[in-house]
Order: sequence, then structure tokens, then C-alpha cells
Amino acid sequence: MSWALHRVDDRLIHGQVVVAWGHQLRPRRIWVVDDASAANDWERDLLADAAPGVEVKVVPLEEGIRIHADEAVAEGAALLLVRDLRTAVALVEGGAIIPALNLGGLHYAPGRSRVNDYVYLDEDDRARCRRLLELGVRLEVQDVPATRSRPLLEIDPAIART
Repeated sequence: MSWALHRVDDRLIHGQVVVAWGHQLRPRRIWVVDDASAANDWERDLLADAAPGVEVKVVPLEEGIRIHADEAVAEGAALLLVRDLRTAVALVEGGAIIPALNLGGLHYAPGRSRVNDYVYLDEDDRARCRRLLELGVRLEVQDVPATRSRPLLEIDPAIART
């Protein structure tokens, strides 16, 4: 067992990930796939310090694509976090096998409309969601394990429109 959760969260590693998901899934590793974070020493260190007792790797997209298959057979649970849907699409198009993607935090920004309390999408995001669905990825909206997971299509029917 390795990939316990693939999550899109613009905050990357934070309290919900470490406390709620960490307690539930007990990961040995957290992989953050994010070009900007991987290029910044300070941000890499900050992310690593945010999850005490867990090995944190912060890597650029290309490395994330390469490690995905290897990590799938590694011992112990691992979490994969990406900041945005653009990176999620690139991972899957690059060959990462991601059966389900947890949308756990895409917060308000100008041009985005509310899907629920913690997911806001613009038209580019919706197009990326459609692409992920075409690629066979289930999109599930859930902030913490204690709440019910819901299919994105159930709460945002605009995703189904082409």
C-alpha cells in the first residue's frame, strides 16, 4: 500500500492535512508536487516542518511524474498534494495513475465561483476537471475524513457541460 490520498489543496500542507488526514491515514510520506515550492528553499523547509514525524518531499512536476509509479509500490501510506488542477492534469497526462482526486481546498480568488465552502472554480478549472474525468479520474470533494465525500459532479453540474 502506498498512495492513500491524492489531494488538490492550494494550502498544500496545513492543519487539516496533518491532523485530520494524517490521523486517519497515518502516512509515512507526504509528497508535494509543486514547481514553485520545489524551487524555493524556504518554502521546502517550511512544508517539511509542517508535518513532524512524517517524511516530506517537495518536488517539481517532472519529478512528481517520475516518482509516482515507484511510490505506488513503496511500503507504508503516502499522500500526494498538489496546489492546483493544472498540476493534477499534468500529472495524469504525464502517466501518473490517479484513480481518485480529493478536492480539499481551492479557495476564493477573483473570477472563481463558489462550489461549496472550500472549493471555488473558474471556467479554466472546470475545463481541467472535465479533462480529468475524461482521463478516468474520479473527482471527490471532501475537506476532512469526518465529512462525507461527494462527487464533484453532484455539487457542480456545470462540470458536465461542454
